[in-house]
Amino acid sequence: MTERRSLNLKLILSVLAAFLLSMAFTWFLHSRLSERDAYKLIDSTFENAEDEIIDCVDVRLILQCMAARERVEDGHPLDVESLQALAKELHVTEISIANSDGDIIHSSVSDYLAAPGKPAFNFKTAGGKAEDMMCLVTGPETEYCQPFRSNTANGAWRKFVGVWRPSVGGFIEIGCDGESLRGLSRSSIMDLFRNWRVGGTGGIVVTTASGLVLSDYEEPNREGSQWTDPDDSFYWKRKEIEGFPVYVLIPKNAAAVQRDVLVGATAALNGLALVFVALLVGVVISAFVRQQIRLQSAKELQMAKDIQLAALPNVFPPFPDETRFDIWASMETAKEVGGDFYDFYFTGQDRVLFLVADVSGKGIPAAMFMMRAKTLIKSIAQTGKPLAQVFEDANDALCEGNSSNTFVTVWAGEINTRTGHVTFVNAGHNPPIVRLGGKTEYLKSRPSLVLGAMPGVHYRVNDLNLSPDDAIYLYTDGIVEQPNAASELYGEDRLLGILSNTKKKRGAVLSDVIDDVRRFSVGVEQADDCTQLVMRYRGEPESVSFEYDTSMKGLEKAASDLASALEQVPESCKNTLLVAADEIFANVVRYSGATSWTLTIEKPRNPDGVRLIITDDGKPFDPIAHRDPDTTICAQDREIGGLGILIVKKTMSPVTYRRRNGRNILTMGKDYGD
Repeated sequence: MTERRSLNLKLILSVLAAFLLSMAFTWFLHSRLSERDAYKLIDSTFENAEDEIIDCVDVRLILQCMAARERVEDGHPLDVESLQALAKELHVTEISIANSDGDIIHSSVSDYLAAPGKPAFNFKTAGGKAEDMMCLVTGPETEYCQPFRSNTANGAWRKFVGVWRPSVGGFIEIGCDGESLRGLSRSSIMDLFRNWRVGGTGGIVVTTASGLVLSDYEEPNREGSQWTDPDDSFYWKRKEIEGFPVYVLIPKNAAAVQRDVLVGATAALNGLALVFVALLVGVVISAFVRQQIRLQSAKELQMAKDIQLAALPNVFPPFPDETRFDIWASMETAKEVGGDFYDFYFTGQDRVLFLVADVSGKGIPAAMFMMRAKTLIKSIAQTGKPLAQVFEDANDALCEGNSSNTFVTVWAGEINTRTGHVTFVNAGHNPPIVRLGGKTEYLKSRPSLVLGAMPGVHYRVNDLNLSPDDAIYLYTDGIVEQPNAASELYGEDRLLGILSNTKKKRGAVLSDVIDDVRRFSVGVEQADDCTQLVMRYRGEPESVSFEYDTSMKGLEKAASDLASALEQVPESCKNTLLVAADEIFANVVRYSGATSWTLTIEKPRNPDGVRLIITDDGKPFDPIAHRDPDTTICAQDREIGGLGILIVKKTMSPVTYRRRNGRNILTMGKDYGD
C-alpha cells in the first residue's frame, strides 16, 4: 500500500512537473513570438511610411519646381546672383536650367556653368543618376524626382527634382539639401502622420534632424518636444527617410497582455485535458481551435478597422489656423470594416479638394478597394491636375485588374478658398445638399459613370459659387436608405427637412442627422455605412497689422490698438481677448529678447470671430509646450509663473505656435457667433 501511494505520488509529481515545464516553455515561446510579430509589424509599417513620405516629399518639391519654372517663364533674371536669390525665396538649395541637349545654361551654382577651358555640366554625359534627368527631354516624363542621396558632382547630399519646359524645350531642376527638404515638407509630413497608430497601441514619430518631434505619439514624445529614445517598455526601430528620422514604436505591454492571455488559456485547457484526457480531449481541442480562429479573425478585423480609420482624417477642426472655411466629417460603419470613405486636403495654396465615396459590396474586399481608391485619388489630385483628369486617371487605374467588378461612387469638389468658387464631379453618387443664400436644397446635376466600371470614361465638370456662410453637405446612401421596423426608408425628404430646420453649424449638424436616423430606425440593425461631410465657406477675413518696439510704450500702444479694433466685438468676448492678449504682449516685451514684434488682427466671418497673430524675432519659445502649473496646489507652494499662458490655453481656441524664418509666430482666436 505504501509503495502504491509512493508510486501515485511520483506519477502526480511527474505529471505536475511536466505540466509546469510545458507552461514555462509555452510562456517563453509566446514571448519570442510576440517580439517577432511586433518587429514584423514595425518593418511592415516602415515600408508603408516610406512610400507615403517619398510620395509626399515628391509632390511638394514638384510644386516648388513648377513655381521656379513659372518665375523663369515670367522673365526672372537668369544670372547666378538672381537665381541664388530665387532659390532662397523658394527655400531650395539650388536652381539650374538645362537646354534640350542637357547642358546647364543658367544656374545658381557657378561651378555648373561653362567657363574658359571648362564646358558646362551636361546631364547626358554625366552618367549615374544625373543622366536620368534627360527623360524630361526625351520623354515620356514631364516631371522627375530623384531620391535624397550624395551628389556625384560635389559629394553634397541633395534631392533633385526636374520639370519639363514645354515652351522652349529643356527643363528646370531644383536641388534641396536636408535642411531645405525638411523645411518644405515639414507641414505635409506633420499632417501625414498625425494620429497614426500601429497595431492599435503603437505609433509613428517623425522628427527633424535635430530631434524636434513633428508627429504626436504620447508623453514625453509629443508634437513639438525634443525626441528622447523610448525605454525598455517599447519595441522600436529608427530609420531615416528622405532626410527625416522616423521611429516606429509598439508598447511591450500590449504584446505581454496577449501573451499572458494565450498562456493562461493554454494552461486551463491543459489542466482540463489532464483531468478528463480520456473523455474530453477531442472536444477541448476542437473548441480551442475554433476559439483561436474566432479570436484571430476578430483580431484581423479589428486591425483592418484600425488601419482604415487611421487612413481617414479624424482630427477636427483639421486646420486650426484656417479662417476661410470649416470642414467636418464622420463615418459609422455597419460592419467591422466599411466601404465608405471621405477625404479632404489642399491641392494648392488656395485650393482644397473634399469628397465622399461609397464602394460597392461589403467587408474586407470593399475595404481593400476603398483604401486603393482613396490613395489613388489623393496621389493624382495632389499633382495639380484638373479635377476631370484626376477622375479619368483614377478610373483607368481602378479598372486595371478589377476582376471582382467592384466600383465606387464619388462626389468630389475643389474649392478656391479665396473666392468660394467650387468645381465638382459626380461619379454616380447621391446629389449633395447645399445651402445657398439661406435656402437649403439638393444640388442636382447630371452624374457621370462610377469609378472602376469601364476604362476610358470622360467625366463632366460642373461649378458652383459659394458666398460666405454657404455650405455643401455630402453623404452616402446608408443615410437615406436606412429602414425602420416597418421597412420604410429614411429617405431624401426627411434628410432635407432636418438640414433645412437645424440652426446648428460646424460638426454638430452631423450628429443631429445620425441621431435622427437612429430614432427613425430604433430596433433595426444598421444596414449600411453612414458617412457624412459638411464644407462651409466663411470668406476672406478682415485683416490689419501693427508693428511695435519692445518697450512699455510699444506694449501700451498694442493694447490700445487692439481695444480699438475690438469695439464691435461683444463685451464678454472682448474682455477675454484683451486679458489673453495682454499676457502674450507682456511676455514678448519682457522676456523674448526681440527687437520688434508685430500684431495682426484677423476677423473671420460666419461665425464672427477674432484671430490674433503675434510675431517676434526673439529667442525660440513655444508656450503651448510649456508645462502648466499645478493649480491644485496652494499658491505659496507652487513655482512662480505659467498662469498667464494657462489662461490663454483655457480661454482661446485655436492656439497654435510655429517657428519660421527665425521668428516666433503665435496664433490665438475666439469665435463668438454661430
